[in-house]
Amino acid sequence: MKDIKRVSFLAIVFLVVLRISIGWQFLYEGLWKLNTLDTARPWTSAGYLKNAQGPFRDHFRSLVGDPDDLNLLDYKHMSDTWDRWSDEFSRHYGLDEAQQKRLTELLDGKPVHEAELAEIPEAATELIEKLSKEGVLEFNEEAQRLRVFGEKPLKPNEAAALMAKVPVTKIDNDYSRADENGEPVRDDDGTLVAPDEADLAFYKAVEKLQRDSSRLGYRQRLAASLRGNPDRVGAVAVLTDRGSYQPRVRPDMTEEQAADAITTRYGEIQVYKDLLEEYEAGLDSARVDYEHEHLSRISQRIASLRAELVGPVRGLDAELKHEARKLLTPEQFARGALPPPETQLRQIDQATIWGLIILGALLMLGLTSRLAAFGGAVMLVMFYLPVPPWPGVVYPAQSLGPEHSYIVNKNLIEAIALLAIAMLPTGSWFGVDGIFRWMFGRGSGGAGSSESRVRHA
Repeated sequence: MKDIKRVSFLAIVFLVVLRISIGWQFLYEGLWKLNTLDTARPWTSAGYLKNAQGPFRDHFRSLVGDPDDLNLLDYKHMSDTWDRWSDEFSRHYGLDEAQQKRLTELLDGKPVHEAELAEIPEAATELIEKLSKEGVLEFNEEAQRLRVFGEKPLKPNEAAALMAKVPVTKIDNDYSRADENGEPVRDDDGTLVAPDEADLAFYKAVEKLQRDSSRLGYRQRLAASLRGNPDRVGAVAVLTDRGSYQPRVRPDMTEEQAADAITTRYGEIQVYKDLLEEYEAGLDSARVDYEHEHLSRISQRIASLRAELVGPVRGLDAELKHEARKLLTPEQFARGALPPPETQLRQIDQATIWGLIILGALLMLGLTSRLAAFGGAVMLVMFYLPVPPWPGVVYPAQSLGPEHSYIVNKNLIEAIALLAIAMLPTGSWFGVDGIFRWMFGRGSGGAGSSESRVRHA
């Protein structure tokens, strides 16, 4: 029994090194995560929590708020999110009126696009009147402006039809008079013949309006992706009052229309939602290996489809915020990044980062080493529980790391090691705890008792 109580000097050295090593790992990991917060790809625990499995799956996934990214596929939710972000961006950086107007144009596009034009060629008058009645464009003779409205951008075929009304064509960056077939007219020496000035002015005005109006606002681009793309949202045929079926792409309709609608194309978003339901139902009923393998294939399909659907929306969101930062002056930019919204996920991320940093520093310094070791063990257990390598737990298709474990993994081993360290006075052997004990514990044992404590755990 005396040998069991006896702790050799070499054992003490390795236990202290183990404590410092784990502390260094914690500290470095926490500092790395902290440094990424100022980059374009800040660290977040969202991916780990989204992929949670096992008996605590629902709890850990709920901490993310939207574990399946369905909100990113909801136009109204994203539009409202951008409105809130726009207000916070303006308030944080103190945008002036001109900057606020430009930010609104980024979101919604310009309400009106204009081009100077003194007069309309007679050949284009009828087409201009037709497009004006459709609300696409108008000519203001008094202001000498040809205008296109942002809600209905000038389509390429409409612009081409307008430009075809005047005998002008474009070769590379040169403009030339065109013949009846639209071919450029040349002099005897092969030089391009300059077009009539009025015709050229009209041609350039239409060209400018088509180019400008094609630059949609980010909200319009989002709507085109989530509401106007039949491959994404699907298409239906709705029964009209006349008894015929009218094709519809956008999924917003009344309950009566939905009851009578015929699905003509099944959208990818609905396929994604159906796969999620199938996967959730399978988790509750899977018992044997082939059922687990089937769930793994569904998970792989879900991950692929999620990336395909959500990726463009995330890209639009990042591009919008990048373009908005270009509006800032150096003084405004110096105010720092816009603080992220205070969500439950952000609180978890902050607690994880600072927990790693603080516990790592305490373990390395040997300060309150027993309490720090116990806190580190608790944190590692929390890392272990989202995806525990237990029998019957279905792992997601997305790899969470190169580890292959059964019941015991690296997190659990490290947690057990920290619990062992928490049972021993390693901070007193080598650390700030030892300095405090030496300073305040002289009266209760002196050097002899210190030596005894080193030799006995």
